[in-house]
Amino acid sequence: MKNKKLLLSIIVGSIVIITAVVLFLLLSKKKITCTMTSDQKRNGYIIQYSYVIESKYGYVQSININEVITSKDSKILDKFENQFNKQYSYNKNTYHGYQYTVTNSDGKVESNITINYKEFDMKKFIKNNEAMKSYTKNNKLTLDGARKMYESTGATCK
Repeated sequence: MKNKKLLLSIIVGSIVIITAVVLFLLLSKKKITCTMTSDQKRNGYIIQYSYVIESKYGYVQSININEVITSKDSKILDKFENQFNKQYSYNKNTYHGYQYTVTNSDGKVESNITINYKEFDMKKFIKNNEAMKSYTKNNKLTLDGARKMYESTGATCK
């Protein structure tokens, strides 16, 4: 009888521990999306941004960025395309963890960027961009920091 109670206690205790671990792991991952539109019609274009931020334990693991510039002026679009390719190539070579594509067609330039913060050199990035320090902890971008950073530019995060 004592063995049955002991076995039952062990089983119940194991179930409680496993449930707690699973809940902790599920609740530790978060994903938020930030969006913004910048109407620059007076300058000949409109920009739409979308940032999907994935985090674990409060630290950003990756950010997927989509930028779309719409314009009737092909010179403006060519300028953005060149600027994006130059900037993202620099970031990829300097900080690592960058994957990107830039396309220019049908009256719009679209860039899709994924930043993998497991590969990204945050120490170097902070050294070159001192303001980033306020969005990080232990040389890692925090979820709250990323949210504040994007909201400070006018984005809405959910």
